[in-house]
Amino acid sequence: MRRLLVLLGVLMILVPVASAAQPQFSMTEIEAELMCPTCQSRLDLSHSPAADRIRAFVERKRVDGWTKQQVKDALVADFGPSILAAPPAAGLGLVAWLVPLGAVLIGAGSVAAVVLAWRRRRAPGAVLEEPAVEAALDARIDAELQRLGDEDA
Repeated sequence: MRRLLVLLGVLMILVPVASAAQPQFSMTEIEAELMCPTCQSRLDLSHSPAADRIRAFVERKRVDGWTKQQVKDALVADFGPSILAAPPAAGLGLVAWLVPLGAVLIGAGSVAAVVLAWRRRRAPGAVLEEPAVEAALDARIDAELQRLGDEDA
């Protein structure tokens, strides 16, 4: 009986150690996804005291085994959605993703339309015609060229 109690005591000590929470993410990857609330720069680029406190909070939760999403949710609850470097892809945050995408698509469509219109305007194989020169002006140019050629010789 005594051996069983000792064995249970050892197991109770070892089980929490064996099941200790393993970090679910790295600090480097989450710091690039969070913003400093005071200087409005990414957490990995900020050296403010507020950024240091957030880093300490994230590190404690990371060691406790929290997932990256749990940490982000806790920070959003404290600081609001502005703590996230990228807006969420839902609600108003979805607009922040869709407006630039729409602008790129509209720009590409405009360029394509202009190119197509430009290509249609010029018939394939069409040769650009030289502007008509009056016969008198043409004769005068020929005479001047002849005179310049005679002076050089």
